[in-house]
Amino acid sequence: MTKQKKAYLIHGTSTRDDDWFPWLEKAARPQIQVERLSLPTPFNPEPQQWQDACDSQIQPAPALTIVAHSLGCVTALRYVERHTELTGVRLLLVGAFAEKLPAYPELASFVQPALDYDKIQERLAKATVICAQNDPIAPYQDGVAVAHGIGAKLIVQNTGGHFLTSDGYRSFSLALKELRQLVQ
Repeated sequence: MTKQKKAYLIHGTSTRDDDWFPWLEKAARPQIQVERLSLPTPFNPEPQQWQDACDSQIQPAPALTIVAHSLGCVTALRYVERHTELTGVRLLLVGAFAEKLPAYPELASFVQPALDYDKIQERLAKATVICAQNDPIAPYQDGVAVAHGIGAKLIVQNTGGHFLTSDGYRSFSLALKELRQLVQ
């Protein structure tokens, strides 16, 4: 019998109980235990509070796996960037961005200063970025830039929006498939 793998899920400006996150936790069992983080004030997020929450809820370990969505992606990248002890990290980033979003200037503090992609990339084993060309929140080009920055596998869908419940994402089979491939 193979040992159960663990993955942490970092949500964006929603909650751990929104969108496809609860579905992924259930669907990944028993092979993968998905632990959904709870981040403070998700509708008015502060970078330091989110970093502190990640530090208190994620156990740094070799071959650490993180699934992240939207603002959670830059939060996950900051986590990897900060933790010099990490090796062999696996990332699944959905609706990723690492640049200012014109429609959401209040989130600029999350992307400044710019990420050190070299530092992050040297700690990764593998990564996948999923984005959609019709994303109204994080332009898909931002996801492409993140994927190139960290040397990730890139999946660009024609549609999918920002992969929210309002975009039809109460479940997300592609995310499950990619997560399973990452933890192998």
